[in-house]
Amino acid sequence: MDYAKLCERVLDLNDDIRYAGVIDDVGVLIAGGMRKGIDSITDQANDELYLAQTALRKTMRQKFDATMGRARFAYVEREKLSILTFYLDGHTLVLALEPNIGSHTAMDIAEDTLELLNGKF
Repeated sequence: MDYAKLCERVLDLNDDIRYAGVIDDVGVLIAGGMRKGIDSITDQANDELYLAQTALRKTMRQKFDATMGRARFAYVEREKLSILTFYLDGHTLVLALEPNIGSHTAMDIAEDTLELLNGKF
């Protein structure tokens, strides 16, 4: 799967997507990154720590797949940005959204992203 292409396609969905990155199951970024012209609100060490924790959360969520079904995505709304996390086979797609968008727009972005993923973009 061309994860760099996936990240480009996701960034094209909405101008309020700040970041689109695909990580492996230990949290190492393998494709994507910040939208051109936008700076990260955290430093590189914290970015890496967040991605490692995201990979760990995916593993923890998988413990409930047999009883609850597979998680499609997670949504976290923070004061300075919102985060959508999509669980792929062996990888995770992480999106950071501008704080000015509402939860309805975030869910629209989630649905559009799921359509991309289901269509194998």
